[in-house]
Order: sequence, then C-alpha cells, then structure tokens
Amino acid sequence: MKTLVAGALLALVLAGCASAPQYKEMLVIGDAISLCAPIPAQGWNHNWGMAATAKENDYVHRLGAELRKNSPELKLTVDSIMYQDTMTGWVHLIPCSADLIVIQLSENYQGGVSLEEYQGAYEQMIDELCENGRKTVVCVGPWKNIQLEPVIRKAAENRNAIYVSLREIYADPANHAAAEGKFPKLGDMPGDRGMRKIAEAILESLVK
Repeated sequence: MKTLVAGALLALVLAGCASAPQYKEMLVIGDAISLCAPIPAQGWNHNWGMAATAKENDYVHRLGAELRKNSPELKLTVDSIMYQDTMTGWVHLIPCSADLIVIQLSENYQGGVSLEEYQGAYEQMIDELCENGRKTVVCVGPWKNIQLEPVIRKAAENRNAIYVSLREIYADPANHAAAEGKFPKLGDMPGDRGMRKIAEAILESLVK
C-alpha cells in the first residue's frame, strides 16, 4: 500500500497536480553519477552524469528541469568535494548560498577513514553548508557501495535532512547502463532510465 501511495503522489507531481517547493538555487555535491569529466579509457567522452546519453538525461538536469516548472529562475551548480575516500575537502563550497542541497557521495569511498569517521565528516559538512541559514538538504544513498547505506541514512537523520535510498532502483537491471547498450565499460552505472528514476525519487521526497 505504501508503494502505491508513493507512486500516486509522484504521478501527481509529474502531472503538475502537486508541486515541489520553490527554490532559488540548487547545489549538487556528487561523484561521477552527478558529474564526470571525460575518461576515454572507459569509453566516456562527456562531461555530465555517468552514464547518461546526454546532459539533459542525467539525474541532475532531469531534476533541475522538473524543479524549474515551479522555480523558473532556479540556479543549478554541480560540484564535489576534494577527497571523496576520506570525506574531506569542501572548503570551496563554503559559504553556501543554495537553499536546496543534494548530496550524492559514496561510490569513491574505499576505506580511507572508518565508517564512523565518514559519518562524522558527512554531518560536519552538512552543518557547515547550512551555517548561514535554513536549507533543504537531500542525502542520496549509495548506488553500489552499500556499506555506506546505514552511515548516510543515519547522518541524514541526525541532521534532519531528507534521505533517498537507491536500493530499489539499483536492484532493477533495467536501470543500469548495460540494459541500454551505450557504454559497454560502464554497464553497472545508471543509464538514462536509472537517472530518471533517481531524479523522480528525489523529487518525490521534496513534496512529501
């Protein structure tokens, strides 16, 4: 029943019967799923979310397009932190003027710090991003690096942020790039369908 209700709510949002809140600026802090420079050795020659077939098809720009229906002047910035394995290096993002922050970090964590230290740093980053005013923060869970699922979920809970899990989206092979046959070396990354599902999940979380 919960799934049916959530699906109905999302349908209303996408049909324009329900609207996400208005925002002035969205900052996305992510890894390659949010933005990836060209990596020719992997068959990736673009500069947007890996492995979408076009910029407008990655989750960041799909989400931005939906939000601009209600916030036409929305400014969109996509960035990252300097050291994703140790969850450090966000000084260049401070002070933060965005009133909507989407954090999609996890895939490049390889044990550079303990899970407890990672969570602490994650929470500290949220604190510093929000220190100059009230903001909406969305914490997106891991795509593949599932050891961080409870870590990021708890960090979001501790900082009154929204948590969006990708487990159901990842579990469906149709959401992987391999199902679309566009990037053979990036088959386990989200393809266009997966990117759309991620954008929809974030949008749904904003109207609950």
